[in-house]
Amino acid sequence: MIGPLDRRALLRASGVAALSALAGCATIEAELGLRTERLGRVELANSIDEPVDVDVEVRRDGTTVHESSHRLAAGSSEERTQVVLEEWAENPEARSWEIRARTNAGEWRSAEIDAAVGERDDCHSVTVVTGDWPEASVLVLLGDCDGSRG
Repeated sequence: MIGPLDRRALLRASGVAALSALAGCATIEAELGLRTERLGRVELANSIDEPVDVDVEVRRDGTTVHESSHRLAAGSSEERTQVVLEEWAENPEARSWEIRARTNAGEWRSAEIDAAVGERDDCHSVTVVTGDWPEASVLVLLGDCDGSRG
């Protein structure tokens, strides 16, 4: 005969198995905190025709792993990359990433990557683009490591 504690353990195990079948392994891994996301390159580009200073911060799982300031040369509407950052290349995986940037004229703008909401084995790149837009002087755009923007 199965006791009350054994019955609960059996129901709990059945629930996890059913949830796994319905939700898929990636979701279960995310819920259990087993998944990570990979950060590739952070590229800086200037789309305005005058030089601009940009501050950049990268946080991995809540800890700052990169801080820098860069003077970008005058750019064009083609958004050519001028600076590539990859200081975290030795440890590119984490549960969460936050990439922030600002110019002297603007507020911090950011993009966040969270393993709980991404796909399995995602790899992300980030492009920081300065511009003369009404909503911001800098945009922080997520893309895939293959270069496409998402």
